[in-house]
Amino acid sequence: MSHQSKTNVVSVIEAAARAMGATSLQSIQYSGTGSVFVLGQAPGPGKPWPRFNLIKYVATVNYNAPIMREELVRTEIEDPPRGGGAGPYNPATGQGGIRPIPFGPQTQIRQATPATETGLLQIWMTPHGFLKAAGANDATATTANAGGRTVDTVSFTALGKYTVSGTIDDENLLTRVETRNPNTVLGDMLVETTYSDYRDFAGVKFPTRIVQRQAGHRTLDLTVNNVHPNSAAAAALEVAASAQPGTAPPLRAEAREVAGGLWDVGGDQCHSYLVEFADHLVVIEAPGNDARANAVIAEVKRAVPDKPIRYLVNTHHHFDHAGGVRRFVAEGITIITHEMNKPYYEEIFRNPNRLNPDRLALSNRTAVIEGVGDKRVLTDGAMTMELYHIRGNLHDEAMLMVYLPKERLLIQTDAHNPRPPEARPLPSISPFTVNLFENIQRLKLDVAQIAHIHGGVIEPFAALAKVAGRQE
Repeated sequence: MSHQSKTNVVSVIEAAARAMGATSLQSIQYSGTGSVFVLGQAPGPGKPWPRFNLIKYVATVNYNAPIMREELVRTEIEDPPRGGGAGPYNPATGQGGIRPIPFGPQTQIRQATPATETGLLQIWMTPHGFLKAAGANDATATTANAGGRTVDTVSFTALGKYTVSGTIDDENLLTRVETRNPNTVLGDMLVETTYSDYRDFAGVKFPTRIVQRQAGHRTLDLTVNNVHPNSAAAAALEVAASAQPGTAPPLRAEAREVAGGLWDVGGDQCHSYLVEFADHLVVIEAPGNDARANAVIAEVKRAVPDKPIRYLVNTHHHFDHAGGVRRFVAEGITIITHEMNKPYYEEIFRNPNRLNPDRLALSNRTAVIEGVGDKRVLTDGAMTMELYHIRGNLHDEAMLMVYLPKERLLIQTDAHNPRPPEARPLPSISPFTVNLFENIQRLKLDVAQIAHIHGGVIEPFAALAKVAGRQE
């Protein structure tokens, strides 16, 4: 039997601060090992984020600045890899199939600062950061009794719109923090972190197990082995002038006709393509976010002002390629994607999107989504576009590629990313590249050139055959 009641939030926060040593804590550095998972890069719609071995993790937090710096060093676990965020690929070492990400372990540095709202929330979601933020933000608390144990839930509103809640157990230790962050694909996305196995480090109690989940799937699973309260490194962290809040420059998109009726719509690393039919237009890919998609739509209307956009072709569901899909839905444009993505998009597009409402949230439109199985053809007699499922693709099992038979041109993304001429040769052939080549051969497509959505590079088919080891 359990019941809830309001409680004195000040006493709850102060008791937890004393127990955890937060009162005199100005900064902290902690490190450990475990697993890290790449958000938005699942091997299939709705599946868990791909997992990597975390051989080093160091977090340094200065609560006064405030600023948080994370250093992550990761290696691959799956052989062959599945999902995004991996590669290039090295041969297996024979040690459990673990292979280092390109040419050795990959290091990533992340910084959270007040320059972004989510950055500040990340600092406030650390164990002692939560207590400091709760004490400064007019928090409320409720007490629940269940099974003879007392649990307090402390909540406060951050930046006028984010509800941050933490659970404090009967030993006055923080065991869980949750909030919701705006996400360009998922809307108001649940972020929850659990803390357990507390130990004393120089008078400060800190969890030695940290697990974070975003959208229900793990993004971090960390075993902490070292904690340094009020460390010199953490105290020395400062927010650089470039990390201060500012106005982002407007996003640009530029249409360049590369063949009759085919336009490359560039502007950043991930491109879109425009195909012109007799009485309508088809855009291939909506990368980035709402603002990027808005720039693409405006540029398409400028380049071909007398025809409406009828379809958006979405090659796969990864966040860097689906972040602008909602903007096209808001425009009333029909989305074409693989049939496995259809129920996934229909579900997530119904998610609440109140924290940072985009055009779709404001338009209140319902998405019109058409699924593709193995093949679909769009034609007006003069222009023909063929959509194919890339079977057996490890990057995303629901991946499409686009073929223009008259132009003998294939448009693809992420199945192969050409490397710059000055780059070192890969130590082994990417299975993604081989899979793309084999699908082209299976379908007997007469490809002369391949356009890559990443980078907007167009190269001869022979270049793909060479990298795939199939020059013959």
